[in-house]
Amino acid sequence: MLGVHILSLPLLRMRRRERKRRLRTAEGGTLRRECGRMRTSLGGGGACAVSGSAGASAPAPQAPWRHGGGSAGRAGVGARPFPKMAAAALQGLLVPHLLPERCYDELFLRFNLLHVPCLKILVSKGLGIAIVAGSLMVKLPQVFKILGAKSAMGLSFHSILLELLALTGTMVYSVANGFPFSAWGEALFLMLQTVTIGFLTQHFGGRTTQGISFLVLYFALLCLLLSPLTPQAMVTLLQATNVPAIIISRLLQAATNYRNGHTGQLSAVTVFLLFGGSLARIFTSVQETGDPLMALTYVVSSLCNGVIAGQLLYYWQVPAGVEARKKRE
Repeated sequence: MLGVHILSLPLLRMRRRERKRRLRTAEGGTLRRECGRMRTSLGGGGACAVSGSAGASAPAPQAPWRHGGGSAGRAGVGARPFPKMAAAALQGLLVPHLLPERCYDELFLRFNLLHVPCLKILVSKGLGIAIVAGSLMVKLPQVFKILGAKSAMGLSFHSILLELLALTGTMVYSVANGFPFSAWGEALFLMLQTVTIGFLTQHFGGRTTQGISFLVLYFALLCLLLSPLTPQAMVTLLQATNVPAIIISRLLQAATNYRNGHTGQLSAVTVFLLFGGSLARIFTSVQETGDPLMALTYVVSSLCNGVIAGQLLYYWQVPAGVEARKKRE
């Protein structure tokens, strides 16, 4: 029995070696499959090193990555997800601020650049944001011109009040109806600049106390209109008065220009920016709000701003002063 046991030892060792070899082969196949998945997810990079049948861990030669071999190749592995990160950042920037998700997919994933409904949304949102951004400084040239001359000659205070009424109506009406800020945001910034011009007109006219009273009364009235105490019918009526308010305010300014024979301290930059902005607002108000009252307001505003712009061109070479009026007479 002892002899049989001694003779069977080599056979047992061979069986153990065979089992180990099969186990290593199975593990190597598993590693190769895992490596294949990794290479597929990374876009087909380098080869994998797996253990051979002899048990030696001999690394296979590494194929160069697309971004270069060695450390540069390894750096390329970390840099490869950058396009996906950039696409995600672009989507976060555009959706939902400029585009709904369906339009983002249509324009930037399917590259259907002739999809008219989505193009209208993109152009409308882009114009709206550009108008709001431009409104931050549209009347600053007018303010600086008044401050530089220390005079508001040529500006009609009644026209400023009516323009302020129109801006306030647009702002309160838009807030009450929940319109997107890109559809009316310029009214807020234009209102602040117009209030400043109104105060400067009073201040340089020797009526500083009246100018301060004007500021206090206006902002108190604005807080009341934006509060829940104001009924919706009153807000709609205020917006409806915008059209006659805009017409009368521009006619008053046009009459002042004609009576003086010049445009005085009226800023050409401000007038032309207002004219261009009101034209663009016709499209954005139709596209973003679908409110006919808002669209009508900007149509009338464009026509009236066009009249003032025409006067600026007509009186372009005429110096501001009493002498100019005498020459014309």
